[in-house]
Amino acid sequence: MLSQVLPVFIPSAFVETGAWPGPYETLRTRQVALAWAALMPDDAVRYVLHDMQREWEERGIDWKTCAMQNLRERSAEPLATGALLRDNGEVWLISLMHSDGLGPSRLLLTEELERLFPNGYRVALPERSRGFAFASDLDLEDADTIDNLVQKCYRHGDRPLSCGIFWPNELLSATPSSTT
Repeated sequence: MLSQVLPVFIPSAFVETGAWPGPYETLRTRQVALAWAALMPDDAVRYVLHDMQREWEERGIDWKTCAMQNLRERSAEPLATGALLRDNGEVWLISLMHSDGLGPSRLLLTEELERLFPNGYRVALPERSRGFAFASDLDLEDADTIDNLVQKCYRHGDRPLSCGIFWPNELLSATPSSTT
């Protein structure tokens, strides 16, 4: 099962009550949290529970590193499922809406995104199954396009996550030891 475990973003409200049944990290955005889940047959998702975490850690398994490696392996080139290009052919926006439902998780692949956006980028996670990364040096028209797209996806999505637009470092853990 460890070979199927991947990082997933969930609404912070899921963990704020303290009843979340597995490990998670509160992120700097405070609007979303990071949890882990295994993709099962028939598109089922099984969240990592505390007993699974304990078992792996007792066996000396760095399960979070394994989850990131699993994500990289599932994220072949091209990383995006869609893109918008500038007149010169440069990518200024990518959409991450993969068939596995974990498009936003790919926003954790910072090395890949930094190569795609060498002058910096921002991210949005309007739905639990859809994310965006886009150049940070947008003109007003493109910035308005992004804002409208994110708001529309958030309002009309099946599983809304956040209507915010973030810097990549806001998807990092708020505190190094926040795994619960």
